[in-house]
Formats: sequence, structure tokens, C-alpha cells
Amino acid sequence: MGDAESAISETGSGRSVLELGDDYFFSVHGRVEFIVFEYRVVSLAWLRDRTVQSVDSELAELRATRASGAHRVPGWGEDSDLVLDESLAVLDKDTRQIGAGIVVVTAAAALESLMNQMLDQPSDSRLHRAGLARKADELAVRWQTAIDGTEFLEDVAWLRKRRNAFAHRLIDGEPGTTPVDTFDDDIAHEALVRTSTVAWMLEEGWEQHLTS
Repeated sequence: MGDAESAISETGSGRSVLELGDDYFFSVHGRVEFIVFEYRVVSLAWLRDRTVQSVDSELAELRATRASGAHRVPGWGEDSDLVLDESLAVLDKDTRQIGAGIVVVTAAAALESLMNQMLDQPSDSRLHRAGLARKADELAVRWQTAIDGTEFLEDVAWLRKRRNAFAHRLIDGEPGTTPVDTFDDDIAHEALVRTSTVAWMLEEGWEQHLTS
């Protein structure tokens, strides 16, 4: 493998980009709809991985600088501390939370796009304009033999609530105080896990639909 190809295919963690998706979703039946979805999950896994690495690395450097006092400008010690502390807060709060929120919102959008492809009946055009929950409700009814309705709808509701919470957080500018309002590395990971669980049930339902 050449240097350029290696740079493209490997991440800072030493795993290839595609290997990052192994923690989440991989298509069992290899239908094109689910291969496209798999690559979207891989992209989000890479984004989460890089965000975590970059934020943690930058925080470690800034904390080391704070401890050493190398950032202090003579005569402006307290102001220098304030600027550095604000940088720490932006990274550890805003940057980390926005990164997680992007993963949640994009995962929900990718799942909704996938559901639109599963809703392939002539009368389904109305459902294409409906929300994520309405699409999920319909597919859970249609594919009861492939979908665990309780787990399926619970995971969809989890994603929908957090997607909406993140949008309102950006609009309103105020952090919430409930678990739904929390956005961090763990939430991004959970979003990908739940999205993948839903997608695997959809894949089984779609396979049964196409081969029946």
C-alpha cells in the first residue's frame, strides 16, 4: 500500500476508516441501500473518533501550558489565564457537545433517508413527507416478523428526542438540564449503536420484503 493510500485508509487510532464501522453497522445482505447507509455510519464513526482524539489532545496541551505558565505574558498574568481557561471551556464544552450533536442529527437523518427507501408502495409518498417516528411506526407494523417493535420504536424515539433537543439547544442558546439535553462522546457512541440496531431490523425486513 502506498503512502497516499495508507493516509486515506487509516485513522489516528491505527484502525482503517472502514474498520471504525465494525463497532456499529455492517450490511449483512449487501443490498446497495444498506451499503450506502453503512458508509454513512462509517463516516460518522470516523468523525466521532477524530473529534474525541482532537479535543482530548488539544485539552492536554492547553492544560500542560496552564501548569507550566508558559502562556503568561508579563504584566498580564491574570488576563493570560482567563484567555487560556476560556479556550479550555470552549473545547471541553461547546466543541465536544457540537461534535456529538452533529453525530446524533446526521445519524437520525441517515436513518430517515433509509426508511424512505423502504417505504416503496405507491401510497407511501405521504409517509416520505412525515417525520421519523411516523415512518418507524408504519414499518414496525408492516414487518412484524423482522422487527422487535418495542426495541425498534424505543431506539427511534431516543434518536428523535435528542435530535430535536440539539436543534432547540442551538436555537435557544441555553443548555438543558435533563439527560435528553446531554451531548458528549458517550451520547454520540450510543446514537450510532441505536441507529445500527434499527438499521439491522430494517435490513431483515427489507430482505424478507424483496424475496417474498
